[in-house]
Amino acid sequence: MAVFHVGDGIDGIDLFEEGRPERSSAYLIRSQEPILVETGSARSHHVLVDGLRELGVAPEDLRHIIVTHVHLDHAGGVGQMMQAAPKARLHCHPRAARHLVDPSRLEAGARAVYGEQMDEIFGPLMRVPEDRVVVHPDHSVLNTGDRELVFFDTPGHAKHHACVLDQKTMGLFSGDTVGIRYAPGYTAWDFVYGFPTTTPSDFDPDVMLETLDRLQALNLSRIYHTHFGVTEPAEEAFSFSRRGIHAIQRILPELGPDSSLGAVQDALRQAVAEDLAEQGHPGADVSALNLDIMLNSQGILVYLQKKAAGKL
Repeated sequence: MAVFHVGDGIDGIDLFEEGRPERSSAYLIRSQEPILVETGSARSHHVLVDGLRELGVAPEDLRHIIVTHVHLDHAGGVGQMMQAAPKARLHCHPRAARHLVDPSRLEAGARAVYGEQMDEIFGPLMRVPEDRVVVHPDHSVLNTGDRELVFFDTPGHAKHHACVLDQKTMGLFSGDTVGIRYAPGYTAWDFVYGFPTTTPSDFDPDVMLETLDRLQALNLSRIYHTHFGVTEPAEEAFSFSRRGIHAIQRILPELGPDSSLGAVQDALRQAVAEDLAEQGHPGADVSALNLDIMLNSQGILVYLQKKAAGKL
């Protein structure tokens, strides 16, 4: 079981999302009232429980569970974990709550993206009882006695996205907002690489840049990525996220709302290859990121269609 020590009372758990290492992290915050950040999908539930037990914590010990947003690789298994952790409250963005209480629309949206692969990749969704859900508007605080966590409304990747600041470490649980940290265990590269995620259906590059500016002004020390692990100093994650968004903005003029998904994928794959080369890795096999390039291209295409229709 891959657990990793972050320091300052925080441990990470590799969720083996997609059956692969170093794809997704959950985090245990050792507090007077133990906190779990992210659950991963239902397919990762047993891995998460085993990881908690390896860290000396049973699900029954948890008092708080946080999900940054409702995308299934972050919160698809939250119903199972809430069932296993009867003393825990679930904390989320105000826009996320209804999808956690009734995941039917969430499931329909995921099936539109993943098709027949959804069940195989993510597993079944379970409802969370409404009376166990706590919504957190911008700047709201979760105080557990020896830990204060501050929730921030962070659109750009999803309108229902919250990032969570741990005041003790000045580290941010960033979900999908401050980029993906591609670790060697996932890519088989011998270096760490960072790039933003633009999966459907709420990606907006201008809003994401505004959110990054706002978060960067907090003078953070480190970023606790869901995908995957920790970036320290935090500035490195802001740098690769902003650089990647600018790379995406440069390809937008050559695309349009009627572009084929293949055309968007080709343009994005080329942009990633050029960025890798600029970072000193010209020989890197971009196919290591094929799944994300496909998903990110869908998000970019939806953005272009919404913009053309005046829906942004």
